[in-house]
Amino acid sequence: MKAIRIHEFGGAENLRVDEIEKPTASADEVLIKTVAAGINYADTMLRQNKYFFTPPLPFTLGFEVAGTVEAIGANVQNLKVGQRVLATVRSGGYAEYAVADWRTIVPIPSGLEFGKATALLVQGLTALGLLADLKSGQTILIHAAAGGVGSLLVQLAKHKGAKVLGTASTAEKLEKIAGLGADVGINYSESDWTDQVLAATDGKGADLIIEMVGGEIGKQNFKCLATGGTMLVYGAASGEDFQISALSLLGRMQAVKGYNLNLETRGNMAAFTKELISNIAENRLQVIVNEFPLERAKEAHDALEGRRTMGKVVLTV
Repeated sequence: MKAIRIHEFGGAENLRVDEIEKPTASADEVLIKTVAAGINYADTMLRQNKYFFTPPLPFTLGFEVAGTVEAIGANVQNLKVGQRVLATVRSGGYAEYAVADWRTIVPIPSGLEFGKATALLVQGLTALGLLADLKSGQTILIHAAAGGVGSLLVQLAKHKGAKVLGTASTAEKLEKIAGLGADVGINYSESDWTDQVLAATDGKGADLIIEMVGGEIGKQNFKCLATGGTMLVYGAASGEDFQISALSLLGRMQAVKGYNLNLETRGNMAAFTKELISNIAENRLQVIVNEFPLERAKEAHDALEGRRTMGKVVLTV
């Protein structure tokens, strides 16, 4: 079967189309014939060996797949061959077939496209995890609001009763997030973007900031974080870290927390999945998808890292 693998760490040019052996499902696994494989910033960081673990090489990228059940292991329950499913996988999503633990699998609702379904996994679940402590009436600032997680965050936060401020890097993206429900759109490439946040919040700042850009943007967030506010960090699309002064948090009782979906409890994951499916069923979520054929994985990574995409980026098989 065809698979996209890396044989060395580095740029997107290191993504190779290889012919490898088709995997088989163990007793607790399901073999999935892949239709769509989700791409996340975690994939680009892993490709550069900047993720929180270093994979053995050669390595097949991809943490999420949507497709049909090809075969099931002896211990698998409530699934059948031919069923439409989506699943998180430890690796191997960028391929014609992938194996997943049956307990990570979610049936795809009738009428939901495979590509859109992938947005419900890493990105949809991450969005709900980030909003777990959001209260109605609070003001939330969402960076990269036109991206895969960001576009879902805008809609979910609005549905939960928040005032939503979203940032993006182009006028086209700002127009898109306005259509998704953002109350205020701000171009974070403008030097006075923090002043714009303060103006939109009557000088108070945002109660919750969702940060995934990193670098100078991450550092500047403290200028527009409210007293008693929290900044949640779940990534660094710029590839740059930023420093935090612990003592500076004292004066305004602010907090900074990291968020990692991999460390969520199974109970929360199940609850988040149920909530996402409910939102989809009731047409409360608009899922934006950018599709690339499997063989054009390099182009997909380049587009994502170059911030030329909106919404979810997927490889189609």
